[in-house]
Amino acid sequence: MAEHPAPKIAPGPGVPDGGKARLLVLDDEAAIGRQMAAFLEDYDEFMVRVAASAEEALEELAAATADLCLVDMRLPGMGGEDFILQAAARGLCPRFIVHTGSVDFVLPQALLDLGLTYADVFLKPADLPTLLDHMRDTLRTPGRLGTPAPGLIP
Repeated sequence: MAEHPAPKIAPGPGVPDGGKARLLVLDDEAAIGRQMAAFLEDYDEFMVRVAASAEEALEELAAATADLCLVDMRLPGMGGEDFILQAAARGLCPRFIVHTGSVDFVLPQALLDLGLTYADVFLKPADLPTLLDHMRDTLRTPGRLGTPAPGLIP
């Protein structure tokens, strides 16, 4: 397997731990959240938090923002779309990737308007190396919502 370069996130204000990318995994299935966190934590370039509900994720982000959120769409209570819209509106995260088990998922217009594309949608079970590559590419770009991540080097 080819070695993948880590995204270049420079240390600076709002970028803790030597420039590690701050990720939040939102999935109501505990096993999937743990699996994603364990996989991503194997790479020294990420700080990973996991939330089991959109409401919990918003509380986590209010305490400490993220550079990227990996979001399940079908959640109890607030759904993934509403979570993304609220997190974006509050400036809590500039980048989102959808991770859904819904094979007939259609990207809502509101998320398209935020800049998400079908390239940002991964069906469960996602190929983890492919998802990792997309996360790294996404982290290298300015925030989709018009606000670059603190310290990001394109």
